[in-house]
Amino acid sequence: MKDQILVVGGYGAVGSIISAELAKQYPHKVIVGGRDIEKALKLSAALQDTVTPKQFDVHQYKAYTGVLDAVRLVVMCIDQDNTYFIAWCLEAGIDYIDITANQQLITQIEQLDALAQERQRTLILSVGLAPGITNLLAQHSLQKTDAPQEIDILILLGLGEQHGTAAYQWTMDNLNTRYRLNGVGGTVMVDSFTDPLKARVLGARTFYRFNFSDQHTLAKTLPVAAVNTRMAFDSRYFTRLVAFMRRLGMTGIFSAKKVQALLIRLFKKVHFGTDVFAAKVIGSAKGAQKKEASIQGYGEGKVTAYMATEMALLLLQQALPHGVLHSHQAVKDIPAFLKRLSKYDSSIVLHL
Repeated sequence: MKDQILVVGGYGAVGSIISAELAKQYPHKVIVGGRDIEKALKLSAALQDTVTPKQFDVHQYKAYTGVLDAVRLVVMCIDQDNTYFIAWCLEAGIDYIDITANQQLITQIEQLDALAQERQRTLILSVGLAPGITNLLAQHSLQKTDAPQEIDILILLGLGEQHGTAAYQWTMDNLNTRYRLNGVGGTVMVDSFTDPLKARVLGARTFYRFNFSDQHTLAKTLPVAAVNTRMAFDSRYFTRLVAFMRRLGMTGIFSAKKVQALLIRLFKKVHFGTDVFAAKVIGSAKGAQKKEASIQGYGEGKVTAYMATEMALLLLQQALPHGVLHSHQAVKDIPAFLKRLSKYDSSIVLHL
């Protein structure tokens, strides 16, 4: 009987929260999987053995297929280089959730839609803050706007939150990128950390373009002419510094591996700013009509875990369409879904 939930990377910062929360609903049905069995055992002990620790290497999954025999759902908390394991899960009749924010990987996973439908399985993407909660806020604002034309997504991230090395590297890599967007006038190329937009998100701030995947997904799946995602850090000084460096053509330094290693060590030792996060979505229509929706709280990693947990519960407890879905395509009652996030953490505040 397939009744187990495998959380790959289930002892990491985000995965451990997902494992713990799912174990409350499904005790002894959650498998904490990863290459470091000692970390899995430590988490299992901390959770009073309500989860099962298993060694599991997603890059060599064929050697661990026995772990998957009774698995109904995989929740993936680490990034992958390809979709081989994901396709194998669908072939084996396993539903799948991935918290990745990597646009290239997301695009590859979307190509598995036909396979998921053929195998009558559900695969959910955009499960985090951005992409994820921002997708839901965008869909919600769209439903409140007459003849929507454009969606602006504003993301505030705290410099004081501790992240994994891969997350730091991804952010720094994207400080100096050029990427393609579908704009009101057609396809355009834009540069990260340019084109500022002033708005009130925990005070007056200036936000700059950033290559979050939500804007690409929403431009394809929502009936709007343009979707633009911008970001700011909780430190206004640091935000202005990066924007100034971008204007001078200096942000390429953030892509250098030695510079990244130095900065990552610095961020992990010295706390800059706080762990606050916020996201605001503004839906605009003709006649300057605007509708806003927002969320704020502390701990972007935690809210990602809560979002993934609720999405897993939704998939396990309700009949969702088969195929590859993004979060805003899977959730019907967005206000009710988002309000459930606050039950995990009272610091989460919604304005819908």
